Amino acid sequence: MICPNCGKEYNEKMTCCISCGSPLIPYDQEMEQLSFESMIPESAADNAGKKDADIRQNGLEYGTVKYSGYPAEDPELPEDNVPVKVYDDKKAFPQKAAVRAASFAAAAVMFVFVMLAAASFTVRLITDSKKLSEFAERLDVMNLPAAQAGISNGGYNISDDATVQEAIFVMSEGTGLTREDIKEIYENSTASDFLASQLEGYALFIRSGDIPDKLTSEKLKAVFSENIDLISSSMGKPLSGHDIDLAFSELERAEPVLEEISPSRLEAVLGEGALAALRLFSSLPVITAEWCAAAAVLIILRALNKRAEYVLAWGGGALLSGGAVILAAAFLCSMQVFFTGQDRFVRSIIKCVTDVIDPDIYRLGGILAAVGAIMILWAVTIRKTKKA
Repeated sequence: MICPNCGKEYNEKMTCCISCGSPLIPYDQEMEQLSFESMIPESAADNAGKKDADIRQNGLEYGTVKYSGYPAEDPELPEDNVPVKVYDDKKAFPQKAAVRAASFAAAAVMFVFVMLAAASFTVRLITDSKKLSEFAERLDVMNLPAAQAGISNGGYNISDDATVQEAIFVMSEGTGLTREDIKEIYENSTASDFLASQLEGYALFIRSGDIPDKLTSEKLKAVFSENIDLISSSMGKPLSGHDIDLAFSELERAEPVLEEISPSRLEAVLGEGALAALRLFSSLPVITAEWCAAAAVLIILRALNKRAEYVLAWGGGALLSGGAVILAAAFLCSMQVFFTGQDRFVRSIIKCVTDVIDPDIYRLGGILAAVGAIMILWAVTIRKTKKA
């Protein structure tokens, strides 16, 4: 027999060690235990002891329970029992909500800058010289209300709702001119060119503040004189001096109307501050700054959202919304939905303006909507790819 504690040997009749009091075991059993322990490496035994201590101290459990405090890359951990870090949902939810709210606010700011840039672009289109020339060509002056176009009754039997063409027909009674002759004379005369030049002067006044020459009855007389031969040709006989004097007297009656639409009157009605703000709003530097500000919001969205698909989704949504609003507004204006309460003169002018600028507005809205849709589809593609 042998003592497993102190190693003293005894005969087979002894059961306890007289030195330490430990129970004795057969000598052969002690040798087998020593041989088994000598086969275990010291490092493995030490690591096993450390792991047991870590499990007791940090609450690590393998298999089914959450893990914390133990590195996932530890090579000594079993492959099937990799520690998983558990996040607190109560803390993560408010953070996600805050990020979404901030992203929504940033996208709303981007939408506002897009709409401001579109509005500035529209004002600049309206005051563009080429657009004004096209407007003068498209405007059906003969179909405008005579009373608001500056043609007074003047003793003639002109109805209150008569058009310019009808009023001129009544005033030229006895000359042999028909309604069709009157319209043809206007279309072939220099009147449309004169109207375009006057509108360009007003556009330059709105853009830069340069005051154009005042529109007077004398200028209208000059235009009439330029087209006397055309009128005589349409009548089949030359205009008499009496006819010319009669036409001049009617043009002089338009002087109060011309005064109402003068640049000084326009400035008095709108105010110098409003005109200055309108010039600034439609200037190229401001339009460029508005588009750059809209694009800069993407940087803010990137800082808020670490994943690219979220940036594309928020930015694309803002552009798609802006494009849709622009397209809808252009369509409703062309249908005169917003101007049903206005008189026929105003609606005729607005209809002509929208016909001229609508192609460019539709083009702008379509580009913005297309870019926004592409960004959203791109975001969806990235998300599906990551899930796959």
